[in-house]
Amino acid sequence: MRAKQGTFYFIFTWLVVGLAVWRLAFLLPALELDSVRELLLLVFLGVLAECLSVPFAYGRLSGAFVLVLSTFLIYGPAAAVWVSGLSALFGQGIANRGNPIRTVFFNAGQYVLAVAAADGLFRLSGGAQVLPLSANMFPLLVFTIAYIAVNHILVHLYMAPIRHGIAGHVSWVDSIKWDMLTYFFTVPLGILIAMMYGYTGISGTFLLFFSILAVQLILRFYVRLQVTNMELTAFYRVAKTLEGKPNSTEIMEQILANAKRAVPFRTGVAYLRPEEGAPYLPVAVTGLYAGQLLSTAVYQGEGVIGLAVENREPEIIYDTRTHPLAKNEPGLCRTMRSLIIVPLFSGNDSLGVIVLGEKRPQVFDDKSLHIMTVLAGQAAVALENYLLNNRLSQVLSRDTLTGLLSFDTLWGIVSEHCASPQAADYTMGLILLDIDRFKIFNRHYGRETGEMLLAQLATLLGSYLRKDDAASRYGGDEFALLLPWAGGMQLVDLAETLLKRIRVYSFLRGEGRSAKITVSIGIAEFPRDAGDPAGLFNAAQRALDKAKASGGDKVVPAAAPLVD
Repeated sequence: MRAKQGTFYFIFTWLVVGLAVWRLAFLLPALELDSVRELLLLVFLGVLAECLSVPFAYGRLSGAFVLVLSTFLIYGPAAAVWVSGLSALFGQGIANRGNPIRTVFFNAGQYVLAVAAADGLFRLSGGAQVLPLSANMFPLLVFTIAYIAVNHILVHLYMAPIRHGIAGHVSWVDSIKWDMLTYFFTVPLGILIAMMYGYTGISGTFLLFFSILAVQLILRFYVRLQVTNMELTAFYRVAKTLEGKPNSTEIMEQILANAKRAVPFRTGVAYLRPEEGAPYLPVAVTGLYAGQLLSTAVYQGEGVIGLAVENREPEIIYDTRTHPLAKNEPGLCRTMRSLIIVPLFSGNDSLGVIVLGEKRPQVFDDKSLHIMTVLAGQAAVALENYLLNNRLSQVLSRDTLTGLLSFDTLWGIVSEHCASPQAADYTMGLILLDIDRFKIFNRHYGRETGEMLLAQLATLLGSYLRKDDAASRYGGDEFALLLPWAGGMQLVDLAETLLKRIRVYSFLRGEGRSAKITVSIGIAEFPRDAGDPAGLFNAAQRALDKAKASGGDKVVPAAAPLVD
């Protein structure tokens, strides 16, 4: 176990260690010197059990309780306290899995206090060493429950400062479940060792204890299998999420959410590049400092994250305080001791980068990097598909000749506006525009020149549009303009202004000639002239037909304006 430094952490850790030392010193005179050799052999077995224990995020699973219980029954509470404390101290000191020395001392202290508290409750419930084993069954049950409870309470308090940062491998519920599984084997075996001690001596303890070591090895395999299953579940959930065709932000949010199931981290941020040459901007953030990270950016080639993107290689920073580049860098490197940086690529295109951070050093390993690389690969494929579909949708939503919206796209926009809950209070103007005598123009100048004129007219219309307006090609030489919040005389004035601008504009000047055209315009207003898309277009079309029938070069509204 590892924990962050802080006032509560410091006081609690060394209070537990201090109380444990006091208890050991208090019980030292009660040790039987004639049994020291046997107790040292039991400590050796305890060290072996700790070396083969199963580590996970919230602690470790060990069969050492069989020694605690059997020692308590055979030699008494003083011997049980010393055997449990020394076994944890030397066992976890030898098989140290990156824990600081203070954590090793805490673990040893917690075992000492757990045995001492369990002994006190054992006696309060009527237990005594002089009674036969059958008379001590209920007190032994109390002893076991108290030992388990005190251990878990102390670990729970010790892990409190960092519990929200632990994720993925094993939950607190899983740890308790697996711990109960070890006690299911160790309690009966501890009682059996105590019962056989009078017949076999310490040699029988050795033989029976090795069966617990075999159980530990099986449990280690089982825990690793469970962890692997959690990792595969994370990959599966990402794949299922991506089947729903989420957008880029949703993709990265799901990657971070599922990464937390398999890799322990405190802060995660996903950066994406909106366009070629732009900096990478955060689109999904989880954990500590989320608000601050949303205002950050990553530039390719700058800082440890930017260099990882430029080198196209995922990287682990085991400790930002000792890393030659990270130790002087602001941002995440100042608040997180461990980092995983995984760039996202699609072929030669750089899409983004995922960064995970943890406040403790040396949290991530090659396995964590492998998991994140696989998740990043899933994200890259999903992002590539999303961008491809987005580009395809943009292409399909545009008219190939003019670059304006396709009519289907404009129809969808009009339908959305008409169906909105606020439609009754929403005014929307529609302009249909048709070039006068365009067939004669085509016969005289040719089809290619006619298409050039259409493209230039589309450009002129695009420059005329306001922020929320939309324009599309309506037919061969017809165009449609959607003007939200334009109605009444304002709509008529806008149409008249457009008519005049087109009338005086010189087309085809880049081709060494100058062409003047006029247009006919029909306008309709939602909801005054129609309450649905089909009715709105029909009303504007009828007005356009009237304008053309009367000679063109004029604006005709579907209904007469209220003000002449």
